[in-house]
Amino acid sequence: MPMLAGVGLMMVCCSSLSAFMMMGGEETPAATGAGAGAGTGAPDETFTIPTDDDSTAECYMSRYSDLRLTFGTDKAAAGSHYTTYTTNGAETRDNSCTLSDAEAQCYLDRYPAVQAYAGTNLKLARKHYYEVGMGVNNDFVCPPGKKEFQCYVDRYPDLKTSFGTDLQAARTHWVNHGEGEGRDFSCP
Repeated sequence: MPMLAGVGLMMVCCSSLSAFMMMGGEETPAATGAGAGAGTGAPDETFTIPTDDDSTAECYMSRYSDLRLTFGTDKAAAGSHYTTYTTNGAETRDNSCTLSDAEAQCYLDRYPAVQAYAGTNLKLARKHYYEVGMGVNNDFVCPPGKKEFQCYVDRYPDLKTSFGTDLQAARTHWVNHGEGEGRDFSCP
């Protein structure tokens, strides 16, 4: 019997490693369990940074508000944009899913559910993005993003009349006029 238990443990260990390797994940100290709180009863901070095409397209849109406003959730179009404009050197944009501390903080600040889950822990904020946020098209762009451009239009009747639901036009207005006019994009 003890031999079978060891084999079962070995199978679980190897299965987990195989699943990790098949997902194309990047091993980090948190991903190996060697991070803060390992074995101390602290929240599990382990996560895998996705590298597949759909994920990098989602991260690309989540990082840049103009892309989210243009492509919405169309990962194929975002991936094509990256290939067309960034890989040829016309633009220098990042499509990786590795969130900087600033991006993880913006993600944490943007969503109350993430704050409830992670507190102030940026590793847990990243974990939430990879495991939950990506699946519901949450953005980690620092404001202004799609949410703020909607609030911008809703806040000003003249913009609502002019742009309706065209948030890309609202973004263009903010960049070209609104910021200089002292308009506010914050959400109530």
